[in-house]
Amino acid sequence: MKFRIIVQGVFFFYSTLTMQAQRSGMLNQLQEEEQSAIQAIALYPHKERAAILEASTHPEILVRMENIRRNTEKQFKDKIMNLPEEDQRKIYNLVRYPDLMDTICKHQEKLSNKELTAMLQAYPVEIHEDAEHIHKKYFELLRDIQHLYKDADDAFHSMLSSYPEPARQAYWSLLKLPGVVTILTEHISMTILLGDIYKSNPQQLMQELDSLNIIVAEQQANELSAWKTQLEEDPEATQEFEEAAQEFAQEQGYDDVYQEPAPQMYADPLYVEYVWQPYPYWFGWPHWYTYPCWYPYPYWYHWGYYYGPGNVMFVVGMPSSFFIGWTFYDDHHFYHYPHFTDQVINHYYGPRRSGATVQPVLRSFEEGHKSAVPADWFKDPENRVERIKEYGKFKIDYDEAVRVSADPAPTEREFLKTNVDRYPTLKPALKQPVQKEPQPSKLREYEPFPKGVPEKYVPKDKVIEHEKISRPETIDRAKETHAKTWDQLKSQPRYTPPKTPQRTAPTRQAPSKAPSPPRQTAPPRKN
Repeated sequence: MKFRIIVQGVFFFYSTLTMQAQRSGMLNQLQEEEQSAIQAIALYPHKERAAILEASTHPEILVRMENIRRNTEKQFKDKIMNLPEEDQRKIYNLVRYPDLMDTICKHQEKLSNKELTAMLQAYPVEIHEDAEHIHKKYFELLRDIQHLYKDADDAFHSMLSSYPEPARQAYWSLLKLPGVVTILTEHISMTILLGDIYKSNPQQLMQELDSLNIIVAEQQANELSAWKTQLEEDPEATQEFEEAAQEFAQEQGYDDVYQEPAPQMYADPLYVEYVWQPYPYWFGWPHWYTYPCWYPYPYWYHWGYYYGPGNVMFVVGMPSSFFIGWTFYDDHHFYHYPHFTDQVINHYYGPRRSGATVQPVLRSFEEGHKSAVPADWFKDPENRVERIKEYGKFKIDYDEAVRVSADPAPTEREFLKTNVDRYPTLKPALKQPVQKEPQPSKLREYEPFPKGVPEKYVPKDKVIEHEKISRPETIDRAKETHAKTWDQLKSQPRYTPPKTPQRTAPTRQAPSKAPSPPRQTAPPRKN
């Protein structure tokens, strides 16, 4: 263990020096807070990076695109806002295939079942049921939505018509990567600077991004290795991680093709290359997401692991910012998952090698809870698990007190003063200045969709495996794949995820939650 820590420390020192050396070049002009964005750009393949740099030479196009999107998105959401939740999800799923919508909506009247079935054969089977349902129930609305999309697309092409061919090609390419457009728009000053540098010395900038690509990829690989090691050495945290992941999947309503088990005949994970269609840029991401989410992510993406044959847990990435935020911004999670929460905090304060998904969440949470917990509550590892669980119980009890209060509800500070003997580890917080706790901001996660998806197999027993399979993990969380290989998909019986494990409830129950927003599901597969 001591040797591992020394090795990790040496690597962290080396990688830090390497990153500093990298920043001493052209990219040193970027602000510190823009580093996560430039790292995300660097992780894209060379072709996409070239399009990004070409697009950055005309940043005013991004502003005009944003104006088109804002107007179009509002009209789109106004059209569907009063529909049932399930139908909203189906429409969002269908608009990911604008060419299919265009083909359907060219007809003035509904197609026959036979005509629609024949048309859908060219598209993934997962979209068939949604397309059939929306075509049958909302044909005129679908035509309105298609006209709205076409108006936005026509305005975009008209706006680009006055620009040079390289710029037009770059922006047509990036329109298929709405997450990239979001990064460039939100960091417009970075985009302008990149464009200026690229005009002056394109070759050197490309070389620096090539080098940064290698550095960040190595840093992420080593960070992931450290995360795997932490889970191996803390079985209680791993068990709670799995329980939290199951609760997350059930709460978010995940039920898609990736839940199906891999065939028993395979001795190692089966990798299938899927076609991932993003939500169209003009309509924005679904409103039930709390952060920009341009793809219908499968549940395992947010967990960062899946189950392979042989009862093995394969950790393929860090948990997403969405999952970490879900863990930290729901009070009862501290009480029920204290070991996993402690492991996340421990990783946060360990040697940080890159813009990890854990960092922005904990940085925001720590900043917003300075008066809610004692000083060094996060950093001090001694008895931290017990402190986390006690804090979770305090939050649950406080929420219950607010729910049943007939008089003006007490503040957290007032409730703690009255019941301080029940929460002794929080007592020092009463001596700290009161800070108004801000609402958690929408977290940005600059991770485009991974290239390959391993089908899911749910074992009876779980162990973490590092080197069991002969071929390396090929998940690349910074690449897009749009190859059409749906013939590799195999019909499998539906899989129902296990229920959330029974937990020991605190003395007071958590208040009932408000109705959840529309949840993301996929239609059942047809045999």
